[in-house]
Amino acid sequence: MKFVLTEAALADLRSIRAYTLERWGTEQEERYLRTLWSRIEALRGEPERYRLREDLFPGCRIAAEGSHVILFHATFEILHIVRVLHSAMDFRHQLQD
Repeated sequence: MKFVLTEAALADLRSIRAYTLERWGTEQEERYLRTLWSRIEALRGEPERYRLREDLFPGCRIAAEGSHVILFHATFEILHIVRVLHSAMDFRHQLQD
């Protein structure tokens, strides 16, 4: 299964990277981004095992990693990464933007 990241998800990852780099330095930034990418890779194997959140959008599933939550949906062939949001954020509000 291949995966596709939305522009919003890419922007989220850039923001996470910049914040982590500024706040905790290069080593922690690299470690945290590696961890997020590992979780995204894991989603490809069994996307159906993650919690459904259809109140956010049809087919939405969520996967927590560190302080962030990956919002995604999967078809038979493609894993769509929609957003990567901090767990304290209002997901509905972020999805409206």
